Amino acid sequence: MGNQAEEKKVFSAFIAEEPMFAGAAVTNWGLPSSDPPDIECDLADGSKAGVELTTWLDEQQMSASKRIEVTERGFRRLLAQEPNTTVNIQCIWMSAKQRLRPNDEQQFRSELLSVIEDIDKRWSVVPEWHLPQGFAFSDFKKYPVVERYLGGLNIYPRETPGVGITVGEWLTFPNEGGFYSPYSMVDALCARVKAKVDHYSAKPTGFATFDLLVHYDKAGAHNSPVKGLNFSYREAVDAGATTIGNRVGVFDRIFVYVPVNQGQKVFRLYPRFR
Repeated sequence: MGNQAEEKKVFSAFIAEEPMFAGAAVTNWGLPSSDPPDIECDLADGSKAGVELTTWLDEQQMSASKRIEVTERGFRRLLAQEPNTTVNIQCIWMSAKQRLRPNDEQQFRSELLSVIEDIDKRWSVVPEWHLPQGFAFSDFKKYPVVERYLGGLNIYPRETPGVGITVGEWLTFPNEGGFYSPYSMVDALCARVKAKVDHYSAKPTGFATFDLLVHYDKAGAHNSPVKGLNFSYREAVDAGATTIGNRVGVFDRIFVYVPVNQGQKVFRLYPRFR
């Protein structure tokens, strides 16, 4: 059994978007005492519809993302309000090797600011630092605490040199993931559907229909984006539907709910009609 408060919130939002998802009006719905299904619905025609919920996400990406988030958290908290008083540096991306220990925080901060101050002072005599794409820096021999925690810095110059006070988000970390294809999230969608299809060999007793609702929420923070060039949620669901075909097991319908989408939020993956 999943998080019932979360399931209730997701289904409430879904049914507000798609009140006739079951082909008849829903007169009442709730969380049953036994699972499956996650949601049971009473329909106007006197029948019952059961709905199983699952999240659209890539678990491996999410685990890696959360590990990185935990590693970076202490650095972000320590440096969040640090002003940028440099003449030449717009922003710096750090590469963390390990979590920052609380008893090292102040020494780390002092050494890192010394590194930055030294680079800013030497700027005029190192021409390769002036390139707009920035440069990598990892010479921390004089800064043992920084060397312990950081693999390096990517430093990006100001477009127009001059002191400009900036607070927050100039000492930060690169976006996670590097190169990605939105098709990685199509694979994730298919994997989540397949896991549910493989899990159930029969419909829950007492339900005329048994549907699967895949909802997109946590993936936005921890997975590769679904959107790409000429590609978005509709195209991802279409691609998933093509891959899955009729291999849907006991499920009568499969819906994908994307509350973050600016346009259409509910897509029917099976059977296809829109």
